[in-house]
Amino acid sequence: MAARQSKPQAGRQMFLEQRAKLKASLAITRTNDTARRFNRLDETQKKVVFILANAASNLFHGMPQLTRNLLDVSFENLSEQEQQSLMLGIKRLAELADAMPWEFLDYAAPHHEIQALRDKTAMPESTIN
Repeated sequence: MAARQSKPQAGRQMFLEQRAKLKASLAITRTNDTARRFNRLDETQKKVVFILANAASNLFHGMPQLTRNLLDVSFENLSEQEQQSLMLGIKRLAELADAMPWEFLDYAAPHHEIQALRDKTAMPESTIN
């Protein structure tokens, strides 16, 4: 009976090890993707993320404030604590974007044509001669 119990434990142990490896791999992939996207931001966009990161890091004891001299630094060259602060700022940005009502006028599109399409009344059903 002891042999039966050891076999499922070994299977469960293998499952937990594979799961841990996959979670670590996924976390690394997400971090690398975030780093690549952050490094492509311009200075103004980085400032916005830094402001949100500093606001978020005020809620946690020991989190560093991101300063202006870090704007030119790539994600990989930031310390681990600074990367965590930056990730908090990115999370805050995502929360803000989710809360925003994205029903703004499309200024690039020809306004009169779009308005005419919206105001167009439905054609009445009639018989064709």
